[in-house]
Amino acid sequence: MHNVLQPYVNLAHANIEALSRFANAREITDVAKDSTIRFVQVAQDNVSKIAGSNAFADLTRTTIDNYVRFANEYTQQVYGIIVQGQEFVSQQVEEGNRRFAQIADISRRTVEAGTQSVKSAADEAASETDQQLARARQQRNK
Repeated sequence: MHNVLQPYVNLAHANIEALSRFANAREITDVAKDSTIRFVQVAQDNVSKIAGSNAFADLTRTTIDNYVRFANEYTQQVYGIIVQGQEFVSQQVEEGNRRFAQIADISRRTVEAGTQSVKSAADEAASETDQQLARARQQRNK
């Protein structure tokens, strides 16, 4: 009895073997390794540039300011509803608003410090990548 599918199976096996030899060839693995190193380096450079950019700091400050403005507007609306004779509640709302402003200020300073920290870490990582890339090239040249 003849198996009609056997030529397809044989073709698939032969193509898998050819592709496997190609993928494991030294020159292909070297290209893949170099591409990976370059990709990681570009990604680290971009993260460093974004985290340390004025645009990112501006986005962070603006977002915090938007939430502070929202909290103020919301507080004013709530305050307008409860203003009739509820001294205790109004004092609590004002205190909460002051605390929220303090938290926003602390958050803003923390984000700015974090941005600097991320930028420093990204710069260190980029430097490390450069060193690793140089070592890899030296090893390949040997």
